[in-house]
Amino acid sequence: MAATLPQINFGFEDLKDRMARFTVRFDDFIEKGRRRILEERNEFAKSIVEDKDTQRMLKKEIEHYKQKEKDVAETILKEQQEAIEAERAIAEMDRKKQSKMEHKAHLLAQIEATQEAIRKKREIRAEERKALSFQSSRNAPELAFWEDHLGMRIEGAGVTDHLKIVYTHIVDSDWSKEFSFIINMVTRDYEVIQCRPKLGSASVGKCVDRLNETRDLTCFLKEMRQLFKEYSSAGGD
Repeated sequence: MAATLPQINFGFEDLKDRMARFTVRFDDFIEKGRRRILEERNEFAKSIVEDKDTQRMLKKEIEHYKQKEKDVAETILKEQQEAIEAERAIAEMDRKKQSKMEHKAHLLAQIEATQEAIRKKREIRAEERKALSFQSSRNAPELAFWEDHLGMRIEGAGVTDHLKIVYTHIVDSDWSKEFSFIINMVTRDYEVIQCRPKLGSASVGKCVDRLNETRDLTCFLKEMRQLFKEYSSAGGD
């Protein structure tokens, strides 16, 4: 009966062979997957390490640039302060310059005014010298008469523009006795600075005032001689 049964071929050996090849491929697939996963994990770990290094570097760069930014801000603030100080200094220099220019203008005005005053004084002195020269030409004969016949002589007093006037023939008992005074002719107004013997300052002052007012030297010499004569008559030494 067994011999009559149909033989069924399940292809067991072929199935086994195919299963074996599948197992090999599956194991290879698993192995490759494992290696890929391991490589990816290693790559991921490596990338994480690199990212951490990059992060540290970026953090350092951020800190560096923050410090740079702080330094730049401090530099800008310092430069702003320096600019403000420079502007103040420039303003102060401008103020001083303006003040000096005003002072210079004032000094120039003073110099100009002084020069004008000097010019006018020179003109006045020139006119006075001209008048004195004219007066001297008129007084010269009379002065010569006084010196020759009235006992008077003119001497230098040892100082520029100072004259010493000496009188004699005042005291009848001693005609050689001398009476003198020194007249200062430096300034426009004449001044008697010494009398020998000493006369009253009020009387001399009146004579000098009339001289400065009239510029009449001859009359002044007569008045001074009269003062010495009155002094002698009053018993003066």
